[in-house]
Amino acid sequence: MLHIILLILKIIGIVLLCVLGILILTIICLLYVPIRYRIEITRQEGEGQPPVAVWMKATWLLHFVNVLVRYPAELRIRVRVMFFTIWRSSDGGDGDEQASGKKKKRSKKKKASAKEESEEAEEKIKETAKENDKSEPLRRREDIQKTTFMEVEGQEEAGTLKEDEEDSEKSPSFTDKLRALPVIIKKIILKIKSLFENIQYTIQGLCDKIKSISDNIQYYKDVVESDTFQNAYGLCKEELTAILKCLKPQKVEGNLIVGMDDPATTGKILSICGMLYPVLGGHVDVAGDFERKRIEGRLFIKGRIRCFTFLRAAVRIYYNKDIKKVHRLLKKEAA
Repeated sequence: MLHIILLILKIIGIVLLCVLGILILTIICLLYVPIRYRIEITRQEGEGQPPVAVWMKATWLLHFVNVLVRYPAELRIRVRVMFFTIWRSSDGGDGDEQASGKKKKRSKKKKASAKEESEEAEEKIKETAKENDKSEPLRRREDIQKTTFMEVEGQEEAGTLKEDEEDSEKSPSFTDKLRALPVIIKKIILKIKSLFENIQYTIQGLCDKIKSISDNIQYYKDVVESDTFQNAYGLCKEELTAILKCLKPQKVEGNLIVGMDDPATTGKILSICGMLYPVLGGHVDVAGDFERKRIEGRLFIKGRIRCFTFLRAAVRIYYNKDIKKVHRLLKKEAA
C-alpha cells in the first residue's frame, strides 16, 4: 500500500516538474528569443496601381508564430501558429455589399417615414385651420376688452407721471445741500482709502507670488544638481540607449525617384538628401527626375526586437532607490 502511494506521489511530482519546466522554458523563450520583422513599402505610379503598397511579416521562434500584414488596397492580416491559421481578416468586398444593402434599406425606411410625417403635418394644418375659423369671434371680443383695459391703464399712468413731475419740481434748498456735503466728503474719503488698501493688497500678493516662484525655482535647481538626480538620470539614459539599440533596424535598403513640377524644387530635395547622407549612409539611394512630376520607390526594413531588453529596463527603473527618491523630491514629499 505504501509503495503504491509513493508511486502516485512520484508520478504527480514528475508531472508537476514537467509543467514547471515547460512554463520556465516558455518564459525564457518569450524573453530571449527575438521577434523578427520585415517591412517592405513600395510606390509605383500608373493606372491600376495603389498609392502605397505595404508588406509586413513578423515571426517568432523559428516561424512558430507567423503574422502577415498586407496593404495593397485593403488591409489584410493573417496570424498562423505552426501550420494552422488562427485568424484571418475578411475581404472588404462582402462588407461593402452588406453596407450598401443596409444603406438602401435605411434610405427606403427614411422615405416611408418622411411620407408619413408629411401626411400627419397636412392633417394637423387642416385641423388648426378649422379651429381658427371657430375661434375668430371670441378673439375679436378679447381684443376689444384688451384695448379698453389698455386705455384705462394709460390714463392712470399719465396721472402718476404728472404727480412725479410735480414732486420733482420741488428742488432741495441750499441748506439741505450744505447738510449733505459732509456725508458726500466722507464717502469720497472712504472710497479713496479702500482703493489704496486694494492696491496695497495686490502689490503684497504679487510680491508673495514672485517669492514663492523664486523659492520653487531654487528648490528644483537644487534637486537637479543633486547626486541622486544625476544617478537616476544616468540609469534612465543607459536603459533608453539600450532600447533604441534594440529597436534599430539591422538592415535598411531603399531606392527613391523624386520629381517635382519645378526642377529647382527637385534640386533642393536632392541637396537635403545629400546633407542627410551621414544618417542614411549608402543604404538609401535618391535619384531626381527633372522632366516630370513623380514619386516612386521601394523601402525595405529588417530587424528584430527582444522583450528581455524592455523587461530589464522596467525592472531596473521601477526598483531603483534614486528614481523613487527623485520622484518624492519632485512632488515635494518627505525624502
